[in-house]
Amino acid sequence: MTANVTPGPVEQAGGPPGPISPGDLIKQTAMSWYQYAIIAICVLSYAADGLDVVTLSYAAPVMIKEWGISPEAFGAASSATPFGIAFGSIFISPLADRIGRRPLVLWLLGILVILLGLTSVVSHIVELLILRLSTGVCLGALVVCLNVTVSEFSNTARSNFFIGILHTGYSAGGMLCGGLAAILIEPYGWQSIFVAATALNAISFILAFFILAESPAFLAARAQTRPAALGRLNALMRKMHMPEYDRPPPVPATQAKKRSGLSVIPRSLMIGTILLCIAGFIFTVSGGFRSAWRPQILADAGLNMTWNGIAGVTTYGAGVIAHALVGIIAKRGSEVKIAVIFLTLTAISFSMLGAVPNGMTWALILTSTMSGFFNVGAYTALVLVTLNYYDANVRSTGLGVMLGCSRVGGIIGPLLGGYAIGSGMGRFWVMFLFASILAIAIVALIVARAKRPADMPD
Repeated sequence: MTANVTPGPVEQAGGPPGPISPGDLIKQTAMSWYQYAIIAICVLSYAADGLDVVTLSYAAPVMIKEWGISPEAFGAASSATPFGIAFGSIFISPLADRIGRRPLVLWLLGILVILLGLTSVVSHIVELLILRLSTGVCLGALVVCLNVTVSEFSNTARSNFFIGILHTGYSAGGMLCGGLAAILIEPYGWQSIFVAATALNAISFILAFFILAESPAFLAARAQTRPAALGRLNALMRKMHMPEYDRPPPVPATQAKKRSGLSVIPRSLMIGTILLCIAGFIFTVSGGFRSAWRPQILADAGLNMTWNGIAGVTTYGAGVIAHALVGIIAKRGSEVKIAVIFLTLTAISFSMLGAVPNGMTWALILTSTMSGFFNVGAYTALVLVTLNYYDANVRSTGLGVMLGCSRVGGIIGPLLGGYAIGSGMGRFWVMFLFASILAIAIVALIVARAKRPADMPD
C-alpha cells in the first residue's frame, strides 16, 4: 500500500485520470478483515433487533395473566413497537446523514440498553406502552443505519450477499428469543427475557464502540470543509489496507432537480404501485398479527412457556431457511408466481394452526413452524416482486413506498388480533380471518403484474 496518494479509478497504467471516491474504491477492491468485522457487528446488532421486536410477544401470556388485563389492552402495547419503528425509520434515521452513521448507531444501541432494562421492571400497561413505543423508534432508525453501513463497507461482488445475511440475522434473533423464552420465562418470570435482550444489546454496543467505523462516504463529504475528517478517513483507509488521500477525495455529484417520494414514479406505474402497497399492507396486517400473538395463541392451545419457546426456535429457524430458499428459487422463475404460492401456503398453514386441537403439542409446533416458513418466504418474495417491478431509476422509491405501507399494516395487525382474540371468536376463526384476507394480497399482486407496461426496462 502506498501512503499519502490520491487513488485513481483503477491502479493500473494508462487508467483514466482523476481521483476515485472512497465509496467507489471500496466497491472495486477486495474486502479486508476489518470490513468483515464491521459487517459482523451489524449482523449481531440486527439479530439483537430481531430479538427486541418479539420479546413482548413471548412475555405477553404471562404479563396478561399476571397483570389481569385484556388482550385488547395489551394489543395497544404490541402495536406501539411497529408504530415506533415506522416513525424512527422515517424521521430519525436521516440524522445519520447529518451527524454520521457511527454516532447515531451508538446512541441508538445505548438508548436501547436503557429502554430494555427499564422494561424489565415495568409494572403498568401505560409505562409498557411508552417504553415499547420508544424502543420501536430506536429499532426503526437502527435498521436503516445497519443496512446502509453494510452496503457502504461491502464491495460490489459481495454487497447483495451481505445484505441478505444481515436480514437473516433478524430471523436468527427471533429464533434466539424463542430459545431464551423456553429457558428463562417459566423459572425466572417474564422480566428475564428483557434482561437477556438488555445484555445482548449491551454486548452489541460495546463491540460497536470499539470496532464500528464511520462511513467513508460521510468522512469524504466532511473532509471538503473539515481538515480533521481527512485524517479520520485516512486512518480508516489504513485499517482496510487501501491507499490514503493527500487531499480531500471527490464526492459524487448529486443529481440536479432530484424529485422525491411518489413524484418520481411514472404515471404508467402508479396503479401497480398502489396495488403493491395494498398487497404489502394486507400481508403485514396478517403477518404482524402472527408475530405479535402467536405465543399467546399457542399458550391458549395448551403449550407451556418451554414448549412455546421451542416453537419459537423452530418457527424463526424455518424463517431463516425461507429467506435463502426463496432467493434461490426466484432466480429460476417468476417472482409473482412464487409470491402467490407462498401467500397461498401461508393462508393454509394459518388455518391449519387454528384447526389443531388443544393439547396436541407437536402438531401445534409443526403448524407454527410451517406458518413461519411460508410467511417469511412470502415476505421475501413480495420484496423481490417490488424490486423487479421498477426500473433502476425508481426502484428504491418504489420499494420504500411499499414497505412504508407495510409498516402501517404491522401496526394494525396486532391491534385487530387483540380485539379478535378478546371477542371470544375461537382460535380457528381468528386464524381463518387473518388467513382469508391474504386473498386480497394475492389478487393485488396478480393485477399489479398485469398492469406493468411490457416495454418497461429492467
